[in-house]
Amino acid sequence: MRSALTFPVVLLALYASQTVAVRGEACIADQRGGLVCGAGKDALRVFANTTSPSKNYAFAWRTPQGLPSGDDTPNNVENVLIRVTDGAVLATLGGTYWETGERRANRYELIAAWSPDSQAVIEVANSRWDSDSFAYYRIDGATATKLDLRALVEPVMTARLPPRNRQGNSFRVHEDLPVTLDARGRVRFTAMLYAPKDETSNDYRVQVNVRARGGKLSAQVVSMQRVR
Repeated sequence: MRSALTFPVVLLALYASQTVAVRGEACIADQRGGLVCGAGKDALRVFANTTSPSKNYAFAWRTPQGLPSGDDTPNNVENVLIRVTDGAVLATLGGTYWETGERRANRYELIAAWSPDSQAVIEVANSRWDSDSFAYYRIDGATATKLDLRALVEPVMTARLPPRNRQGNSFRVHEDLPVTLDARGRVRFTAMLYAPKDETSNDYRVQVNVRARGGKLSAQVVSMQRVR
């Protein structure tokens, strides 16, 4: 059984944070074939599967101590949105995923869903139980503005559950199903609310429309369909 919920007029303006690019250093290929930007404590490693269609932007990771050597496990990992041409950091992301080319963070996933013009991207940062970050980033020259999509979507999904089932749920965007962002700012994805280690989940196929006007972002949930 499937049920649909449509929101034809509800518009929610969310808090959007804007970041100015922090100067970086050029990105070059290392011995593993991956891109590394900068050196020492300022070094960043690019996630190869997160590069924009234009090849100008990507997600990367860093630590305050720099990139680890050998088989060392990194600590205090930070994910960032960068400009690949010069390694400049445009925004700090919400996830803490890492991969070295030989090893990666266990039970973590990172998805970058780009708009066709490479001016916007969706971040899905999943840990074992939750989507730690589900956000939209709009790039405008040397700045990037962030819009928190989880803060918009999760309460709408929760409101659809019976009152007795609304507490203690994890929110997670499916990494094994498509997350897309088109040229008109329409975000499509499937997400779920569930109790960790429970065999059942409440899955929804969702569309959110994002608008950018005058440097400000707003988002609207336009459809939400239960998937069983």
